[in-house]
Amino acid sequence: METVRALMSGIKEPQHYDKVYKDECVFTFDTPFSPQGLFVNLKTWYGFGADVVDLDVKRNGGAGGLYLQQRFHRKEKEQPKGEGGAEAPKTVGMLLEDKWEVVKEYALLAVSPSGAKETLPYPSEDLPMLVSTVCEAVIAHQGARSMEETTRYEADQDIKESKYFKDLVQLPATKKISPNPKDWRCEISGDTQNLWLNLSDGFIGGGRKFFDGSGGSNGALDHFNAEKEKGNFYPLVVKLGTITAQGADVFSYAPDEDDLVKDPLLAQHLQHWGIDSMRMEKTDKSMAEMEADFNLSYDFSRICESGEELVRLRGPGLVGLKNLGNSCYMNSTVQLLLALPEAKRRYLDADWQIRMKAPSDAATDLVAQVAKLTNGLNTDRYAPPWKEGDDEDDPRCLVSPGMFRVLIGKNHPEFSSGRQQDAGEFLQHFLEQLSRAERTALGSRLEEGSPFASLFEFSVEERLEEAGGAKRVKYSRQRSTMLGVPVKLDDAENLEDVMAYRSAHGEKDAKKPKTEGDAPEEPKPIIQLSAGLARLAAPEDGIPFRGVTVSKTSRLATMPKYMLVQVQRYYLDEKWIPSKLDCKVPMPEKLSLEHLRGRGKQEGEAEFKEDADAAASPASAVAAQEAPQADEMIVVQLLSLGIGENAARRAALAVQNASAEAATGWFFEHSEDPDINNPPAAPGGGGGATGGDDDADPSAVAMLSDMGFGAAHVKAALKACGNNAERAADWLFSHVDDLDGAVAALSAGGGGGGGGGAAGGAEASFDDGRGEYSLVGFVSHIGRHTGCGHYVCHMKRDDGWVILNDQKVAKSESPPLELGYLYLYRRDDV
Repeated sequence: METVRALMSGIKEPQHYDKVYKDECVFTFDTPFSPQGLFVNLKTWYGFGADVVDLDVKRNGGAGGLYLQQRFHRKEKEQPKGEGGAEAPKTVGMLLEDKWEVVKEYALLAVSPSGAKETLPYPSEDLPMLVSTVCEAVIAHQGARSMEETTRYEADQDIKESKYFKDLVQLPATKKISPNPKDWRCEISGDTQNLWLNLSDGFIGGGRKFFDGSGGSNGALDHFNAEKEKGNFYPLVVKLGTITAQGADVFSYAPDEDDLVKDPLLAQHLQHWGIDSMRMEKTDKSMAEMEADFNLSYDFSRICESGEELVRLRGPGLVGLKNLGNSCYMNSTVQLLLALPEAKRRYLDADWQIRMKAPSDAATDLVAQVAKLTNGLNTDRYAPPWKEGDDEDDPRCLVSPGMFRVLIGKNHPEFSSGRQQDAGEFLQHFLEQLSRAERTALGSRLEEGSPFASLFEFSVEERLEEAGGAKRVKYSRQRSTMLGVPVKLDDAENLEDVMAYRSAHGEKDAKKPKTEGDAPEEPKPIIQLSAGLARLAAPEDGIPFRGVTVSKTSRLATMPKYMLVQVQRYYLDEKWIPSKLDCKVPMPEKLSLEHLRGRGKQEGEAEFKEDADAAASPASAVAAQEAPQADEMIVVQLLSLGIGENAARRAALAVQNASAEAATGWFFEHSEDPDINNPPAAPGGGGGATGGDDDADPSAVAMLSDMGFGAAHVKAALKACGNNAERAADWLFSHVDDLDGAVAALSAGGGGGGGGGAAGGAEASFDDGRGEYSLVGFVSHIGRHTGCGHYVCHMKRDDGWVILNDQKVAKSESPPLELGYLYLYRRDDV
């Protein structure tokens, strides 16, 4: 015990608002179910696998530490029998907790400064009281993962004020509700958990019973209905155990609400029954926490029954990812990218050096978390060879990317939610965030080199040609990471058959279930890739430019090592509802794009002269060239919808010229912004919308200063980048070696803004080669549009194709090459 007492200094009891990483190792995917369990540092509340404890001690200066060891294992429950003793029927999806009972064991690990380890039993009366208290608090804590799931659930809910809170009837208080949770009981069943207090008459009843018999005793709802039959209307109930000074779960049983609601007078209503919310502590799970627990324990993989006959695989590079609830868009994308040899060369660290050098808050360090994910997917740590009879839900072999999901979605309005997302948008977001994280790591934690995203970046040559007159031209370059290929029904080679079917039977309704005797299956339109590429290369006419009309053509100025091809099946229909063109686009395993290469200015072509402002200010010209420019075609399409020109340009820039649909969606989300119709902020050091340092957005200054940059540097970067915080952050990180010199160059007019923007950059900054490619893998989508449905990944290996469907990995006998959404090609000379 002397060793324990010597290591007690600094351990502390976590509060309910603290993050305790007790479900997943910070540097690996070990969990309490791993063979030796998970060890939680009682000072930092970070969890570590058994072989990572020494790494944690070393990172903390070798002073040793105390760790709570959690070891869990599953014990199969006896399943209920059906009639006549037969096995009860199984449901399509089930809670894993209905199948398994979890046995939990705990111990205390003491690591001395010399590295000696001693394991002590827990609980134990011999342990110092402080150690026992901290261990008990860690065990009882909700845990960081559940906290994040709870936050995500709450953010996805639109909880409204109840219309009944102002005039809520409260009967005379003939009783007071005890503040002691041990005194609370359902007045019908006697249950002591999941209890709800009726704010009108003080009745305590059990929570709602679900269709399968789970949940509460239903006492609170039964009481509401009984009183309603008597002519009394007592709709609002509060969940006991969730009451704190910050609020509580309030539910309305009113038929026109029947949901969680807000009660702005909750403290007053509780005081009526003798409950002082300021003195109450949380003792029970909120509805959001219960929903989070449900998502974490639900077997989402069983929902997709396809592929049951496929040969299962497991090994390095054949590791599945657990679906965390609408996370298949993320799973399929990272499987596609982190299997590349370049990702493995950069992020596989068998010596732990990348993770060893992570900052103290490693859970928020993207470089460390990508290294963790790359090692989890591409080593045998969680990939023993698959054997017949193996349990695919065995938590010892699961890679559950919860920490990565929280980090990569942080502060993003969509990827931080629990809703389904567009895999293409996520892929670009991931590459952008990783590039930022790598800027300060390359040459230190990571080997010297270019950002990982540079493997996919290419330059697009845009050529404007005057429709009449002198036929003047203008060439510009745009940076891109994805080649969008438009597909239109008019290009279907079997269009006549498709239209004939629709004329005879009507267009298929994807929501309507098929029944026996229905009309024959509608033929899928077949659209050749060559038709989409022809549309991509075709001139866009009628674009206004400097008082004349021009046509625009786009070509590939460079050919990247890896070409991401997006088959644009998705669109907004005439009612502005996201829809999908359900068609086949046969994609080749060998792809030639050389015919789309741009040739630059040709002999004899007359160029548009630079405008007067640019000619007068070379620095402004440089800035304008380097800064992102709104895609004129997208602007024209938004103008046709009645959107103002400035708002249209802002929208196109905000979505990095992804598509007119994305820009339209952004506009509707930001249509109430006070500056929506202001001109986009002018790039570069002088003039425009950002005249001096005092014009810098205070919130952007505060955010960037929190990253460790000086206020003077931050204001200069914002000024150079048109007050765009993201571009300013890129600029700061890209000039971190000499910020004083870079700011001085800006002041002297020598540098325009926004390193890393969507446009500009010399051709030399892009890798280039002959545009001949071979297919590496693709992501497919099942569903009516990208906001719903399911994503899976197919990868081509030396021994054939494999399908990665969340945690299921199997041989693919016939990969659906014609039904994909995102395709990844490797240049043949790489």
